[in-house]
Amino acid sequence: MKKNIFKIALVIALVFFIIYNLISLSTSSQNTVVAQLETLEITYDFDGIVSRSEEYVKLDMEENGVLDLSVAENEMVKKGKMIAVYYDSSIDETKRKKLAEINKKINEINSSPTSGGSANDTPEKLDDEIDKKINQIVSVAQSANMTEITTLREDINLLLGRKQALENEEIIATDTLESLRLEKLRLEKEYGGNKKEITAPLHGIFSTRVDGYETILTPEMAVSMTVSDFETARDKDVSSHDAANKGVVCKIIDNSKWWLSVLADEAGAKAFKVGESTKLRFAGENKDISATVEYISQAQDGKYIITFSSNAHSEYMLTSRLVSVTAIKSTYSGLKVPLEAIRVKDGNPGVYVRTENTVKYRNIDVLYKNDEIAIVRVDNTKAGSLLLYDEIIVDA
Repeated sequence: MKKNIFKIALVIALVFFIIYNLISLSTSSQNTVVAQLETLEITYDFDGIVSRSEEYVKLDMEENGVLDLSVAENEMVKKGKMIAVYYDSSIDETKRKKLAEINKKINEINSSPTSGGSANDTPEKLDDEIDKKINQIVSVAQSANMTEITTLREDINLLLGRKQALENEEIIATDTLESLRLEKLRLEKEYGGNKKEITAPLHGIFSTRVDGYETILTPEMAVSMTVSDFETARDKDVSSHDAANKGVVCKIIDNSKWWLSVLADEAGAKAFKVGESTKLRFAGENKDISATVEYISQAQDGKYIITFSSNAHSEYMLTSRLVSVTAIKSTYSGLKVPLEAIRVKDGNPGVYVRTENTVKYRNIDVLYKNDEIAIVRVDNTKAGSLLLYDEIIVDA
């Protein structure tokens, strides 16, 4: 009888033990998180100033003289290409308009897809360029800058024309170009006054947006700039050009390379080393641009100048001067793990994870960590590694 009572008591105790453990598992106070993919960037935000290699095109003009531009804003021109024609004040308006139209047509033919000047163009690439210009108009519209909006519209019309020429496989006949040249000679002979054809002094981007910084922010200045130089250039009033810039009609920008100098504190300056690669991200351009740290200045009142250089094409950097930029020092991608969840077993870091009703230890390879989280490598091929969607126990 006593044995039966003992057996019953033992069964009851076992049942209570099982129930207690099930309740403990279901009401565990352990804090857990699910392993998720995460990309973490180490970034620094700076205010910067852009330097480029730019050459002025100057011309002494009469007060009533006429300058007809033969190329569009931001158009790529070859060295020696005609970019404008100047006529003295004796020309009448009718002939001037006819000559301007002929000069424009001649340049369009010389720059057409069939002439080899735009051999790399495709309708898809031109569509991308048109979309960028439209987005720029939307951005500029907020500041109501009608001059820039007009320029952007002209750029769009030029791109549309180039696209149409490609799609229609337009073939320019040799005699068409020759007839335009003959008509130009006839009109200029009738005009009889003084004229001057202005050609590009170097290969680059044509621009009439002269801001007065061209002779200040040079490549030489970019790689020797002090904190004082930066602050002087940043605060300089270039709204009215000095006498040395009088007669400037346009400029040609060497677009093969540009420089960005930024003002940094000690932490920012120590984060970068001359010669290393980084990425630059501008608010005015929706892409990351590869760049190289080319120069870091000596300290001045706890401040430094870091100069980045790049040969990546960027319309934003060809038209901007004072900018805000995010420099991306490093990027880490992997599984996100709370720092307090990491344990060390046999000298190696790892975490405990809950799998059904058991707890297992997973090894981790930490790529980066800060005060709160760690980014660990994803490795599905190695046994015992942390996997995506594993339930990590934080307070094991």
